[in-house]
Amino acid sequence: MNFTKTNINGLFVIEINPFNDIRGQLFKPFTSSFYSSNIGNSININIKEVWFTKSKLNVIRAMHLQTGEFACEKIVSIICGTVHDVVLDIRKESATYGNIFDVELSEKSPKALYIPIGCAHGYRVLSENSIVMYMATQEHSAKDDTGIRYDSFGFDWGIENPIISERDANLPLFSIN
Repeated sequence: MNFTKTNINGLFVIEINPFNDIRGQLFKPFTSSFYSSNIGNSININIKEVWFTKSKLNVIRAMHLQTGEFACEKIVSIICGTVHDVVLDIRKESATYGNIFDVELSEKSPKALYIPIGCAHGYRVLSENSIVMYMATQEHSAKDDTGIRYDSFGFDWGIENPIISERDANLPLFSIN
């Protein structure tokens, strides 16, 4: 694995080196000791929940985070397909507040994102189907589950009519103030 810093404080891209043989492929998006030695002990690597999303072409799932008592760090990786992944720093005290980071995640070139507390996350599906895996340092809390509307922070998703949930379409707008 290789860790690369991004233009958002605390956000890392993790390049995963898969193991290939005649059976197929194995890849590990997370190993506790490896994260600690590469990112440092300031991160919370106590994973408490794992889930998957399965989405079809032109779906946008965005821009989500958990705040308050159950604010959490996430590790996001692609299992199947390709997505255009986007992270927005909404931590007002952060030197990178308002910064946007985007990267393509694809099963053909396995990567993961380590997303710190206070950053909103989303993606657009670029393949017929995708499966994205999330690992989080807190369990889901409905009262702390929030987000930013996908089209309110100046990012060009490259699509005019995405498939988007009613909930995501009604998330609050991002304001730099």
